[in-house]
Amino acid sequence: MKQACLYLTLFIFLPLIAACGGQTTNQEAGQEENDTSQERTTDRESETDGADGESSEANTGEAVKATSDCAEGFSSFAHAAGETCVPENPQRMVTTQDQNALLPLLELDVKPIGSTGLLQQDGTYIFRRVAGFDTAGIEFVGDYGEPNLESIAALQPDLIIGSPFQSDIYDSLSAIAPTVLIDVHECPLGEALLDFAELVNATEQAETLQAEYESHVAELLEALGDRREQTTVSIITPGNESGQFYNAAESQATGTVLQDLDLLRPAPEQGPEPDREYRSLEVLAEHDADVMIIVSYTGEEQDPLFDEFVNSPILNALDVSQAEQVYIIDGLSVVGAGWSKMNTFIDKLERILLDPELDVDVVQE
Repeated sequence: MKQACLYLTLFIFLPLIAACGGQTTNQEAGQEENDTSQERTTDRESETDGADGESSEANTGEAVKATSDCAEGFSSFAHAAGETCVPENPQRMVTTQDQNALLPLLELDVKPIGSTGLLQQDGTYIFRRVAGFDTAGIEFVGDYGEPNLESIAALQPDLIIGSPFQSDIYDSLSAIAPTVLIDVHECPLGEALLDFAELVNATEQAETLQAEYESHVAELLEALGDRREQTTVSIITPGNESGQFYNAAESQATGTVLQDLDLLRPAPEQGPEPDREYRSLEVLAEHDADVMIIVSYTGEEQDPLFDEFVNSPILNALDVSQAEQVYIIDGLSVVGAGWSKMNTFIDKLERILLDPELDVDVVQE
């Protein structure tokens, strides 16, 4: 039986485990220069599916079957909505999440026949986070927040892949084709990506990508040497309301990299906590560090809230600001369920942390 990372002990007669969360990520457009204000607003609001920490339970009905119930050519796959008989060699896949389902499949050289994306205010659409990948021929089947069931059914898919965000329409999707919901936030991202690979028979490619990522991590750790234990790094994102910010989400590509590098973090950023827990600007001093990285989702356009945050007297009074070691990085380039996003974030960290002029004694531990 194929199994997703969090459901290794799930048995068919146990109650279904609620999938984490009900929000979607809404960041970088398929072509970054075409980001819309609609997307940027949601980016500040929700970096992750399930960022609110809410749970939604899918009524899986007949889709949940024991392995012995699967017909020839099908096998059981345990996922966020239970167990589903899926084709062992799927040919006509549709994804109902672009950056957290379409992206990892494209990285594995698997092209679905259809996917949701971002429906922009001018009526055009984009597939987010997939710049550089060939999306020609992939049919748009509605906004990621509201998949078009008729469009999906018209494609006659043999497998639908989504996230727990779509648990409220799971029954409707399952009536069209076997549907699997893979949660990229409830386990290390690398493990979730391997689940995609197992589902579409691309394990070898996934293991190669994972090995390349792990090698990238090892190279940075070696280059950092003792500096890793000497440099405190704060990573925060301004919130969607004035005077708010939140820590880097552990479940995203950035959070996975931070855990794998095991960098020193300020006390409020240590240990697990709910994703996107808003904090007041008044406590920002607790996040003072040798290096502060501020993640921006504004793209190339101005955002008054972001400008207000980075120009605030509280931020500029911090020791890290006085040392001129506050760095703004483009969050649109490091969000999405993909090895490429993790590697991009490592590249950004390398440029910051390996700077020979970096002062590692800004704050005293």
